[in-house]
Parts: sequence; C-alpha cells; structure tokens
Amino acid sequence: MPTKIRRCVAVYDLHYPQFHKATWEAILDYVKQNPPDEFVFGGDQLDLRCISHHTKNQPLYRVRRGYKNDLEGFERVVLKPLEAALPKTCKKIWIKGNHEDWERQLVEEQPELEDAVNHVQQLQLLERRWNIIELGHSYMLGKLAVCHGEILSGFGAQAGTYPAKKAADMYGRSVLAGHSHSPQMFTKVSPVDHTQKYQGHIAPIVGSKNPDYARNRPNAWINGFVIIEVQPDNNFNLYSVNIINGRFSFAGKVYGK
Repeated sequence: MPTKIRRCVAVYDLHYPQFHKATWEAILDYVKQNPPDEFVFGGDQLDLRCISHHTKNQPLYRVRRGYKNDLEGFERVVLKPLEAALPKTCKKIWIKGNHEDWERQLVEEQPELEDAVNHVQQLQLLERRWNIIELGHSYMLGKLAVCHGEILSGFGAQAGTYPAKKAADMYGRSVLAGHSHSPQMFTKVSPVDHTQKYQGHIAPIVGSKNPDYARNRPNAWINGFVIIEVQPDNNFNLYSVNIINGRFSFAGKVYGK
C-alpha cells in the first residue's frame, strides 16, 4: 500500500521589511505547485527594528507609524499571498523569534502599551488558524524538534561557529533551528548505542543577506528555506534548499523567476 508522506515547508528569518523579495517569491512558487500539509514560520518573521532596544537612541530607525506600517505591509505582501497559496487543510505554525519578543520587552518597560503592541492580536493570527509557539519552545514535526534557535547564540553573524553542533548537543535529538542565518548540519552519535544518531540543522535565511545595520560586514548568510517530508512512522527527510538570485531547482524542476 502507498504510504502517506506529510510535506512541510519551513521558512526562517524573513525579517520583514528587511527581506529578500525574490527569495520569498521563489518559495511561494514552490508552495503553489507543491501544496504542503504543514507550513512553519520559524521565527523572526518581522524585523521590528522600530521597537527594538537596539534602536532606542537611534531615531532614524524609529519612523513615525513604523510599527503599524510593518504589520500592514507584512499582511499585504507576505501573509495574504501565502494564505491564498496554502490549501485550507494545511496546518500553519507560527514560532516566535527573538525579534517578535521585542514586543514583550517593550511592554515590560511601558506597560501602558500592553495589547497595543502585539502582532498576534494585530494580525489576528489565532482567528486565521495559526498555531502560536512561544519563544523558547519547540514544535514537533515527527521526530524532528523545530524551534527558532535563539538559545544557541547571540544574534546573526555573532553566532558561534558551529550552531548546528550546539543544537545537537543541547537538544539531544534531531532539531531544526534558524536564527544564525547560515545553513549547517551536524551529526551526533551515542557512545553507548552506535545506532542512535541524530542531527542538528540550521536553516538558511529569507531576509536580506546584507542589511544596512551590518555595515557590509562579511557573513555566511545564505537565502533559502527547508522542505521536510515526514513518514507515517515519524522518521523524516530534511532538504535545505539554497535560493540563488531568486531561483532554485528541486526534484528536477526550477522555481522562481
């Protein structure tokens, strides 16, 4: 009998509005032609520099109406086209990243903003049937733990050299994370039972590879996304896809413009 394979698309670190539009459009092209059973936003969907503690004394990055503009733009440019492309039966997962967590940090300083600065409420994600995973928590996709990965490092190019190894060591199981923007994989084996092997995976980024705050600093960031196929016994295959200049090939077919 044929087995039902669950296909999942995982997208990390979009950082809207600091995102690579051609990369996102290539992912949408794939999603439209290969409807997934599950879709995961792996964190840092929104950049939110307008409320970041990093820009607290940098008014150039805090434009008037910046927060509302970012959410409205994200809904128009990213969320609505994605939801139109996903099948109605698709399970939608929204993992909060450290950038989304800046809302909580702002409210801790200014509690009068509680509920006014809340992207889950403003974008009506629960009403749109998104499953919300809080920062620091994981979503299980078969035997694969899916998380944002902020626990692995500082941020961006300041991450450790081998976050995939750190992920495998820390979680003690196969795990997919993002946050450090540079795709990576590390395999760990149990010294007690050599048949027990698991892998740490770091996803590529959908955001800009050279945002202005980086000041052209060299980094290993690569645009792309992840495809996971889960078998009925919860074993899985994971394919990290690099997208170059808005195009990629998978299973003999080219996607993107």
